[in-house]
Amino acid sequence: MNVLVYSGTSTSPSSLSHTLTTLRAVLVPNYAVQPVALQSLVAHPWAATCSLLVIPAFTPSTSSMPSNATEEIQKYAERGGKVLVLGANARVRRARAKLSSLAMGLDSMALSDDGVLTLSDGESRLNVSVMQTIGAADGPAGEPTTLKLSDGTTVEGLLRVPDGTVDLSDVSDQENPTIIAHYDLEDGSQTAAGIKARIGQGAVALWNVHLEYSPKEEIAASILMKHTGFTQERLAKAEEGRIRILRETLTDLGLTLPAQGSSVARPTPLLLTAAPGRPGVVRRVLKELEVPELSAFTGEEGFELRDSNDTFVLHSSAAAQRVFGVKPEERYPSQDPAAWSPKHIIAFEGSELPSRDLVPRFDLQTYYAALQEARKEQGCSDSYANDGWGIGEGLLYGEVVTSTQTLLDKNMRLLSTLPTPFLALTSSQLTGRGRGGNIWLSPPGCLMFSLLLRAPLSVLPGHKVVFVQYLVALAVAEACRDRAVLGEEGARVRIKWPNDIYVEMPGTGEKKKIGGILVNTSFGTGNVELVIGCGLNVLNPPPIPSLVQLLQPGSEQHPTMERTLAAIMAHFEPMWQTFVAARGSFEPFMDLYLDRWLHSDQLVTLTTVTPPRKVRIVGITPDHGLLRTIPERDGWAGGQNMDYIDLQPDGNSFDLMAGLIKTKT
Repeated sequence: MNVLVYSGTSTSPSSLSHTLTTLRAVLVPNYAVQPVALQSLVAHPWAATCSLLVIPAFTPSTSSMPSNATEEIQKYAERGGKVLVLGANARVRRARAKLSSLAMGLDSMALSDDGVLTLSDGESRLNVSVMQTIGAADGPAGEPTTLKLSDGTTVEGLLRVPDGTVDLSDVSDQENPTIIAHYDLEDGSQTAAGIKARIGQGAVALWNVHLEYSPKEEIAASILMKHTGFTQERLAKAEEGRIRILRETLTDLGLTLPAQGSSVARPTPLLLTAAPGRPGVVRRVLKELEVPELSAFTGEEGFELRDSNDTFVLHSSAAAQRVFGVKPEERYPSQDPAAWSPKHIIAFEGSELPSRDLVPRFDLQTYYAALQEARKEQGCSDSYANDGWGIGEGLLYGEVVTSTQTLLDKNMRLLSTLPTPFLALTSSQLTGRGRGGNIWLSPPGCLMFSLLLRAPLSVLPGHKVVFVQYLVALAVAEACRDRAVLGEEGARVRIKWPNDIYVEMPGTGEKKKIGGILVNTSFGTGNVELVIGCGLNVLNPPPIPSLVQLLQPGSEQHPTMERTLAAIMAHFEPMWQTFVAARGSFEPFMDLYLDRWLHSDQLVTLTTVTPPRKVRIVGITPDHGLLRTIPERDGWAGGQNMDYIDLQPDGNSFDLMAGLIKTKT
C-alpha cells in the first residue's frame, strides 16, 4: 500500500522534502512513501491503494487548493481514507445544518470556507479548515515550542508554525474533534497543538507543529540552538520525542509500523552464480565485461568496473568472507542512496555456490534444483547455441539492493554487454521502481527480479515489444497454477490489464493486487534490449495480500520463493521462444491470455473521451496490443455498427474497482 504526500506547487519545497524523508524512515518497508502531484490527485485512481494521504506545509502565499482536488480528498476521507496535515494553522467550525456527502454522489457538501483546504463531516456537522499561514516564504521555518501530550509527558525542541493556532472556539465538545496534544505554555493555558477529527468513515489528523523537521537537522537545529541554547544531547532527546509523536499519530490513523529502532537498510554484496549444470556462465559474463582474473585481487580492492549509474568492485569467491565481513552500515554510513557506492560483486565460477550463511533468505541450491525440475516439465532445451544457457540459469543475487531494475537498465555497460538471458534477484530492494515512476514496495515475502533479454529488431520489431508485458503476466499466472506453487488454487491468480497481477481472495472473492510488471526497452545496434522487472507477493502475511493466503487451512501445498521463481522462469522460456519465432505475434497466446485476465465483457466508463461514455471491453488488438473496447449501445443505437475505441496501455490508467479508464498524465 502507498502513503502519498501531496506535492502540488503550493506546498513548501522544504516541508515536502523533509516529509518524504521522515515518513520513509518511519514507514519503510511496510509502506511505499511517494509524492502525488495535483494532476494525479484529480485524474488518477489513487485512493484504492492509498493508506494515508499526507499534506505538508503550504507556502504562506497559498490561499486555497483547487476545488477539484479538495473534492477528491473529501471523497477519499469520507470513504474511510486517512489524512495527515503537518505544519498548518487550523480552524474548526460546526455548521448549523447536517451536511451531505460527496462520497454518496451528493454535491451539496459545504466545502466552502476561507481556508486553504476544508474537510467536512456530515454527521457531526464539522468543518476542519487548513488556514493560510502568515509570514514570508523565506522566513524561519518555525518557532521553538514544547508539547504536552495526553499522558502528561512533555516534548521540547519542536517547531510550531510562526504565530500558529488551532482555533476550536466554535466547538464546545471534544468528541469530534479530539485534541492530541497541547502546547506547554508558561501561563498554563490549554492551547491545542494537534487534533484528530472524524470525516465520514475516515479521519484527519492535523498538527500545528512541523513534525517533518528533525531537531537534529540544520533547518530546525539552527533555530533551536539560537533561541534556546539547545545542546546536542537535548536535540537528540527532542528527536526521540518527535518520532514518538509521529509514530503514535500514524498508529492512531490505522497504519501498521515497522519495529522502532530499525535503521535504514543498506545494500549487501551481490553474488554472481549459475546453475551447477552451466559451469561456463560466470566466466562468460566476466569475459564479456572484460574483467581480468579475479584471484589476483584481495580484500576490498577487487577489480573496479565503472558504469553510467553505478561503480562496481568485483571479487573472486575466495574473498567472500572478507567482503561480507564489513557491515553494510560501515561500508555505507550515509542514509542517502546516492552515496552507496561502490557496489560489490562476488563471482562464483564453475559449479560453486555460496554458503547459506551468506544468503540466508534465498536458497540458491534449492532454487537451481527446482529450476532444473521445472525446465524438464515445461520441455525446455538442454543445450543452446554458442554455449548459451536457459532463462534463470545465470543469476546475480543480493539480499538487499537498491533496485534490480535500475541495476540493469541504468548501467549502460551492463545493459549492452551482459550476455543474455541474465537474471537479477533480491530479497529486499530499497528504491524499487513501478509503472509511471511509482515506487514498488518490497516488504518481506515479496519476490523481486529483473530479467535482461536481447533480440534483433529483425526478429522482434519495435511495435511488438508492447506484448512482452502481457507475455510475462501470462507466464506468472501459469506458474502460479503449477503444482510446485499453488496447484488448483492458482486459478485465483488473474491478470489485470495492462501489467498487474491480481488475486480473487477466498471467501469474499475480493480482487486484490499482488504483483506488477515493468518493461524497460533500449534500442541500438540493430537490437532491442529488454529489462523485465517483476514484483510478486508470495509469502506476505495480512494485510498485504499474497499467494500463500490463497491456500485453504491445513493445505499441504505451500509456495516457496525458490520454487515460485523457478516455475516463472520455466514457464516463460518456451513462451518467449515461441513469441520471438513468430516475430512478436501474440496470436499463439491470445486465447489463454483472455481466459486468464479479469476483463472479458467488462463494462467500464471511459473518461478519455468527452463526454465520458460506457464501453465494453472485448479484447486486445493483435497488431499493436491496444485494449479494444466497443461503445455500449443505448436505446438510440439500434442495429448500427459502432466503431471500436482502442486504448494504449502506456497512456491510460485503469481503476478496476471503480470501473474507470482515465488518461494517464
